[in-house]
Amino acid sequence: MARGVLSLALLCAMSHAAAAQPSNPRAADAQALFEQGRAAVEARDCARAIPLFRKSQETYPARGTLFNLAQCEAELGRIASATQHYKELLTQLTPGDPRLPIAQQRITELEPRLPRLVIELAQGAPAPAELLLDRAPLPQASVGSELPVDPGDHVLVVRWADGRQTETRVSLPEGARKDVRLEPPPAAARAAAAPPPAPAPAAEQAPSSPPDAPSAPPSSGRRTLAFAIGGVGAAALGVSLITGGLALGTKGDLEEECPTPSRCSDGGMSLSARGQTLTTASTVLGAVGLVGLGAGVVLLLTAPAQGSTSVALTPAILPGGGGALLRSRF
Repeated sequence: MARGVLSLALLCAMSHAAAAQPSNPRAADAQALFEQGRAAVEARDCARAIPLFRKSQETYPARGTLFNLAQCEAELGRIASATQHYKELLTQLTPGDPRLPIAQQRITELEPRLPRLVIELAQGAPAPAELLLDRAPLPQASVGSELPVDPGDHVLVVRWADGRQTETRVSLPEGARKDVRLEPPPAAARAAAAPPPAPAPAAEQAPSSPPDAPSAPPSSGRRTLAFAIGGVGAAALGVSLITGGLALGTKGDLEEECPTPSRCSDGGMSLSARGQTLTTASTVLGAVGLVGLGAGVVLLLTAPAQGSTSVALTPAILPGGGGALLRSRF
């Protein structure tokens, strides 16, 4: 109780001392932040007071602000931070300052509770290029020494000169000691984790076709059309020959059924109509076939030269009669 009364009296005195400082914009801003922090302390909210005291100390350093900051950190169990600020305060207090024995006693009470982190290099491991503890950089001298840290969880990030990196998570309760051995990951792991190289811009690569890939001939479409039309003409001509043959066969049967125009039976009349139909169809199909063959040959002969091509129309015996086939050689 006596300690609490003494601390309260000291804090009040420090508030008046801060207000008595020479007025300037930075000091005024720091005083406003300090008063907000004191209001949070009086409301028993050190978690809100700590960032206010830190900001006030950064804006305009003051011993009273540093003392309040250390008091709040110790209250919340941030032992390493409170011890550091109490020790910093000892270098600023003069003999006879009532805060001096309080800071010394608090350091004596907190130091046995300090967690300590020891960072060591594995045998043969190169020295790291960068050390980060909870995102704050550590000096190279931290390797091999005991680092006082606050109780709780911490993240140690180590980067080497060749780009390799390790991340270690450690948890330390009050008064504990934790050794962390630093060793860079294998080079293969670094290569696997590295992103693939970016592809070269498309503009730098000239498009080219494989040297042995045959290019499509410009006349292939015209030749295809020529063979298609010629094939239709040949088919029509073949059917024309078939129907012509059937018409000739009908003519022989018609002579038996109708020896004279006045002596023609019903069967003869039917044969006569059929013969006329076959004759007409043969004539029309023959004309279509000749036109198609002629057009196909013209298209084929006028297409650009490509190798040697020969086209021939040869007679052939087809089912049901005679016909013609269009043959070509490349």
